[in-house]
Amino acid sequence: MWTGIEAAGVVSRGERPGTLMCALPPGDFNGSAPTRYSRRGDIPGSLSLPGRGLLDGTGWFLPAAERVGTVLNGDESPVILYCGGGISAAGTALALTLPGRQDIALYDGSDEEWCQDSSRALAAGT
Repeated sequence: MWTGIEAAGVVSRGERPGTLMCALPPGDFNGSAPTRYSRRGDIPGSLSLPGRGLLDGTGWFLPAAERVGTVLNGDESPVILYCGGGISAAGTALALTLPGRQDIALYDGSDEEWCQDSSRALAAGT
């Protein structure tokens, strides 16, 4: 399922139930690493679940418990995944569906779109 910037915004502002999850590496998520996007940081209210951290050394998905760990903490609200432009988020979405999770949407505009508008909030250092 696909979703857009409006849905990510209402979840970020707490106007609709949901969990925003960023599939970028930790430095991109918290704004400590240089980025190709116009601004650094994450969409406010997001959790970090780096896509590359879901794979073992040979490129296979880790077992479900290792993949998701305690990030969702049993949260049953819908999940919106994003990254820089949708690629890492797509792999993370697949990883979350393997154990049966179905309430997942991909915000493919991701940081590429979100960061273009300076009126959209970013959280850094979270």
